[in-house]
Amino acid sequence: MKRYIPIVLVLLAGSLDSCKKFLTEKQVSNLTQDYYNTEEGLNSLINGLYNISRLKNEWDASGARLVQAETDAYMSATNTYATMTAAIYGSNVATIASTNMYNFLGATNADNPPMGVYPHINNCNIALDIIDNQKPGKFGSDENYRKIKRGEILFLRAWAYYLVTNQLGDVPLTLTPKRMDNGVYYYPKAKLEDIYKQIIGDMREAYANLPATVSEQGRVTKLAAGHFLAKLYLARAQAATFQNSGDNALKMLYKGNVPTDLDSVISITTDVINTAGGAAGLAPDYWTLFDPKVSETSPSKEVLWAAQFDINTSLNGRFNNRSVNYHTGNYTDATGVTRAMAYGRPFGTFKPTDFGYDVFTDKVNDSRYYKTFQYEYICNAAGSWTWNANAAAWWNANKPAGEPSVVSGTPRATLGKRALIYLENQKNEALDSTMVMSQPYQFAVRWIRSAVTGRTYYRVNYNQNPIGLNTGSPAPYLSVKKFVDPLRGGSADESNFNSESGTRDAILMRLGETYLVRAEAYGRKGMYNDALADINVIRQRAAYKSGESRPQVLIQWEPAATALTAAEKTTPYPATGASFNAIRATEDFFTPGAPQALAERYIPTVTSKADMFVHFIYNEKTRELLGEGILWEDLHNAGILYDRTVYLNQMASPLAGRWPVADNPVNGGGQDGNGKGQMKKEFTFRPWPSNYLLQLTDENGKPLDAAAMAAYQNPGY
Repeated sequence: MKRYIPIVLVLLAGSLDSCKKFLTEKQVSNLTQDYYNTEEGLNSLINGLYNISRLKNEWDASGARLVQAETDAYMSATNTYATMTAAIYGSNVATIASTNMYNFLGATNADNPPMGVYPHINNCNIALDIIDNQKPGKFGSDENYRKIKRGEILFLRAWAYYLVTNQLGDVPLTLTPKRMDNGVYYYPKAKLEDIYKQIIGDMREAYANLPATVSEQGRVTKLAAGHFLAKLYLARAQAATFQNSGDNALKMLYKGNVPTDLDSVISITTDVINTAGGAAGLAPDYWTLFDPKVSETSPSKEVLWAAQFDINTSLNGRFNNRSVNYHTGNYTDATGVTRAMAYGRPFGTFKPTDFGYDVFTDKVNDSRYYKTFQYEYICNAAGSWTWNANAAAWWNANKPAGEPSVVSGTPRATLGKRALIYLENQKNEALDSTMVMSQPYQFAVRWIRSAVTGRTYYRVNYNQNPIGLNTGSPAPYLSVKKFVDPLRGGSADESNFNSESGTRDAILMRLGETYLVRAEAYGRKGMYNDALADINVIRQRAAYKSGESRPQVLIQWEPAATALTAAEKTTPYPATGASFNAIRATEDFFTPGAPQALAERYIPTVTSKADMFVHFIYNEKTRELLGEGILWEDLHNAGILYDRTVYLNQMASPLAGRWPVADNPVNGGGQDGNGKGQMKKEFTFRPWPSNYLLQLTDENGKPLDAAAMAAYQNPGY
């Protein structure tokens, strides 16, 4: 049985918190400040701090939209956000500022959980003040216990600063508690360099004192602290040369220049990897990390830290784990598939870009592609679209042996059989349109070629209407399935199919990422053999193993599947164990001119081997971590978010002529080869909300004037 951290509802001066205990709830918001000066009260306060772990997943407006999209590989499903217009991203009163960032910072509305970073930071400061000066009960009698708890507080405060600086850059650095509202809201911004000095120092202490294992699931450990500390060192190293950059968006990333940072990354990640058991610490099968049948009952030791949620939805706050809703496109449009717990609620908030699919350069041998995406849906209801005469005639003449004949006017999908499948092919791999449109299921293919005219078409739906890009019809699309929750609403009852209340824990850190963090540090030092060794540990896990079966859709439709052996192409399509040999990473993957490097689709600004390595490691991180709420932050801190987005994300990009041209351009909204968006460098940082700036004062309590607010605001807004 899992033991959870008892997260308790705490309400302190200057903060509004709505966090709750996972298995039982203890309401303490009406107790006096003196309660927190007791051993029980301080423990309750520390437990309540863990609510910050939910920020990325609990509520779209507070976290998910700020860490999932817009990147090279992932974007919003709605055109308004995905095109990154100034109306959304480039205005002080835009949605991204007035709603998303305002709640992220810490809105005053108690109905908007989680509490936001600055109320949380103030609670951390109160906890540190009590643990250092009051030392109640066991905190005074057991110094080792006090150090462990202090390490937890420092970790959770550093985590909040990491989250908010990723979004805004320079931010206020508050290290002392505020217990009373005196009407003075003087919060000058600290330099990112000073903030990183503080949080790296804090995390060094946490790393030294936290235990390697804990009995309560979700509580931070030495392994999580080491992973996080290494990422902080790496982020500082990535921006070390940006201090005097002429590009203001890069200059704002500067966090200091410490020559030993990459060595620190390598040393700490090595300790974490070795303590976790090396490659044996990874889940043997990539999918089991996300398969709710496994991950919720026997979570892998690969998971170093996860935000905790519970099937008792009353214990999860108002919104529960909302990320279970955001990654699933509409699979119900005339497919013969109705909403089901196994497939998720089709909110269609986030979706991959074409590059998000294409970055999986070997879909036949790298199992992460088919284990990441919901490539097939099975008919579970009546109501699919019907056979027309031409499609029925083609199917009856060309159907595989053993398949039944069909009659015009009858439903295409059959209960218990596939109703919708996806294929992300390239223009030179376009499939015959008649064949695609004459299957007993919806066949969502990126590129088809007219059997009559020879013209090529980009993303047409079953009814031959264009979808995707800026056509106003974004669904259906091949969805990330890592968050699907068959216990939404608290049980497996199919009557819960409309519930938005997710119950699954949300992975925040895992050992697979630790390997890639170390690989990046090695590569940035030119130690490519060591970097490749780490990458290939991950790729060994990614490869199809002997005895593992590939999906039928892969065998039938992936163009590269023709190279498989006859045995591998015979049901049940067993892998022979040679898959790793096909995907083993070598220096050719980031050597200019090599075929493997060409397959990685490096952007035009990346020409040297050193730069190609950096972009290769981020391609690999995308293959490993897509949809997990990490990549926006990582690309941002590496200083490559803008370049990769404008060159690889067609919806966000303002560039012309970067993409293949189709014969259905839909008045410029479809695939005409041009970008559809207005991405700007300043959008890699968020705007400060006007309703935050209006509350600020000088040190005497006088509201800031217009000039002072303009100086506080990030450039470009």
